[in-house]
Amino acid sequence: MAEGVSTDPLLSKVILGHLECSICCTRYNQPKNLDCSHSYCLKCLQELKKTQNPDTNKLKCPLCQKETILPLDGVTGLQSNYLLIALVEEVNKQEQLPQGEESKVMCQACDEENAAISQCFNCEHYLCLECQKAHQRLAALKNHEIKTLAELQEVDETQTESKMNISRCDIHPIQELCLYCMTCEQLTCKLCAILQHKQPMHNVFDLHTAFDIFQSKASKDVSQLHKSKFKMAGQLATMRKRLSCLFQETNDNISHIAEQKFNKIKQEENELKQKAKMMYQRKDKKMAELQFAEQTMKTIRTHSKTTDVNRLEILKNRQELLHSYRDIKIHEEQAECLTYDLSFIAFCEFENEVELGTLLNKENWELMCEVKVPAHCLSSYSTGDIVAVKSSQINILRQFGKDFNTISQIECKDVSKPTAIAVNNQDHLIVLDKPNVKTLNKEFQLLHQFTPGKESDSEPTFLAVDENNLIAVGYKDKEEVSLHNPDGSLIRTLSAPGIDKYMAMSNQRIVYICNKKLIFVDYQGNKILEQEKPQQITGVCCDHNSGDIYLLHYDGKIQHLSAIGAHVGWVFFVDLGLSLGPITFTHNDTIAVKHLMYEAVNIYHRVLTL
Repeated sequence: MAEGVSTDPLLSKVILGHLECSICCTRYNQPKNLDCSHSYCLKCLQELKKTQNPDTNKLKCPLCQKETILPLDGVTGLQSNYLLIALVEEVNKQEQLPQGEESKVMCQACDEENAAISQCFNCEHYLCLECQKAHQRLAALKNHEIKTLAELQEVDETQTESKMNISRCDIHPIQELCLYCMTCEQLTCKLCAILQHKQPMHNVFDLHTAFDIFQSKASKDVSQLHKSKFKMAGQLATMRKRLSCLFQETNDNISHIAEQKFNKIKQEENELKQKAKMMYQRKDKKMAELQFAEQTMKTIRTHSKTTDVNRLEILKNRQELLHSYRDIKIHEEQAECLTYDLSFIAFCEFENEVELGTLLNKENWELMCEVKVPAHCLSSYSTGDIVAVKSSQINILRQFGKDFNTISQIECKDVSKPTAIAVNNQDHLIVLDKPNVKTLNKEFQLLHQFTPGKESDSEPTFLAVDENNLIAVGYKDKEEVSLHNPDGSLIRTLSAPGIDKYMAMSNQRIVYICNKKLIFVDYQGNKILEQEKPQQITGVCCDHNSGDIYLLHYDGKIQHLSAIGAHVGWVFFVDLGLSLGPITFTHNDTIAVKHLMYEAVNIYHRVLTL
């Protein structure tokens, strides 16, 4: 095997920038990959696991805090980072050479193991002195371009780095990325193709052939995308984010239920998570392919002629999107339909004590239970408990299996006539008790309060709280929204012409109702979206994880919208007759709606549809 030409500055950059573990700050030893793509020494991860909760099968990355689900054999079973291992071995080999001596490049034209002194650019072979002379004597090869290794090293450093950024191999810097391995979804040089992507196990093609194959597939995928029932074009990034959030939430739900069952079903827990991971990867791979297809066709349409630079850029994009899914094979019978359910995954618990439950592949809802409780305002705590408030009475509803029960009823002396409530991420209850906004702790004691709009006689009508505890207060008669810090200090006032009394906050946006319109604005007051609705809307809530929106219509229907406002479907028909809200999305992934006809709350949950 011919070794790449090494230089001390390049070696130093590689060692300092890429080969040191950020935990022990020394060179990698048995590096392992986490799901977030960060790598650490095996021993460092084992020590890190001891400092975190040893009873869980999760490991939190010290850099980005993302959790990795460990395999059955723990940290040892994590995938090794073979690229880092190879780089460390190469650097160690270089450092063991006598001072001033470089790793030799061996001749590829003979079997005598002579050191190479030059390279033929046409043959792409390294040549020793005798082979170079023979090469130059042959008439058929006399026009070949041959450069000495010294000449190769004298290439301008800036130009070399620029070329490496575009088309050079990380492992063999002197080699161009001229091939694409479809098995690994990865650009590769010729040496890597010989050593790491051997056929027939790997399908390797030149750039032109690979580009043509993917262009044809991208064209078909985009055609399918635009023909799909649910218009997914332009929403793939949002849908992938939603799928990722729901995937994490699904894993959390599986773990929560598993902890309440017997130890003997731990094995089933791991099997379900593996199935969830495969389902997630299968769905996300499909959306990644569609996203690649959209970007590819956009690039092709914007250039009158496709160049090698364009091809390389497109294939690098595919590598970035699909390299991690190279081992995921999707059989025809497993192919996902092009609907919004491509971004959905959840967990459904079985009622028996033998099994944990099953995975939900599509989103379907049904009535879970009805709780007799007065409720003028509704919200939800991080525990999944529902808080229902009417006048000074505060009721807490908690889930037990497939039912919700009232676990406490409290008369709060600090609240008299609340018109809206919300819960912040500290599980403090934020109450609009005109004209004040009050913050109550978990024992429903008043922590502090503020009076928005002091300079006006106008009273606030409604409020909402976001994931960062910012508070938005709406004024129907003034047609504006004031945005406040958690302590009540005013950030800014936003104009909101025609605003009604329903509002929610999610993903740095305020969503509010204006007559029969749904309006999205950012925190600067810039309108992001405005949609006409055929019926009067009487309630709005958001899933803070995915950003999806749920609208309660006057006739009792609940409409599901994506995070960017696209219609997904009608979640269910609420058997309430006419409905005036309120509605809330809980942290247990249920939806709670006040019953209009009598004092009760209807709670809906996702179910398995066979």
